Amino acid sequence: MARRFEHCKLERTRITYLGRSGVFEDKRDRSAGPFFAWNYLENEGWELVTVVVEHGEHVAYFKRPAEGLSE
Repeated sequence: MARRFEHCKLERTRITYLGRSGVFEDKRDRSAGPFFAWNYLENEGWELVTVVVEHGEHVAYFKRPAEGLSE
């Protein structure tokens, strides 16, 4: 049985959830800064995958198991 994952990225304090179709679903977190946004993701079960530099800014990519999406 293949395991499915949800993915998102964190740019500064903006969390962008990536849809299964590859289309971005934009949602903003309500935190005071990057530390709180990062902490929020970890508390919600998100695991850091990688950090890259895009347009001079660090962007962190996360994943977590998707409930009900196993094949």
